[in-house]
Amino acid sequence: MAEADAFPAAWAGTVAQLLPALSDGQLHAPSAPFEVLQDGRLLRIPVRTYYRREQLLACAQLPGDAGAIALCLGTRHHDGHLREHCVAQLLLQQRAWMAPFVVHLCGEYVLEIVERIGAALPAWNAQALARYLRENPAYVATLERRTVSYWSCYYRHRYPVWDDYPGRRAMAALRGLQDLTLR
Repeated sequence: MAEADAFPAAWAGTVAQLLPALSDGQLHAPSAPFEVLQDGRLLRIPVRTYYRREQLLACAQLPGDAGAIALCLGTRHHDGHLREHCVAQLLLQQRAWMAPFVVHLCGEYVLEIVERIGAALPAWNAQALARYLRENPAYVATLERRTVSYWSCYYRHRYPVWDDYPGRRAMAALRGLQDLTLR
């Protein structure tokens, strides 16, 4: 149950109840995690999950925190279409503890996901994002380097001007949020 380390301690009970249903029949265990801080607590979030699509979607429909946790784990799914579906649902919510799952997708290669997040950032929980980004400056720098790499490798032909690339714009929006004065 390594996924329990991906969430604040307050959600441990909900995660423990959800995981048996979510992980039943999964292809294999989640891949090695990336580590970030949130409110001073180390989170270890899987880079990829391998839940069965049907089970993930069913769990994502659960009411309250259980469904939201399933969506968060779905943003780490190996299927990019399913990641996009899950983040679209997460962007409709604005819970601070979801920030790591939203932000991480800005540094991935699926452009449709990056565009969706970039469009939602101005209206999303700015204070939560700012706190999270400030707590993880090295991680944000890594996401920026990934963004440049994915642009250079996969999208330079489509966006020959770096400033036009949606990933650059999303990362610039995150950097702007990082500079916000917190209340």
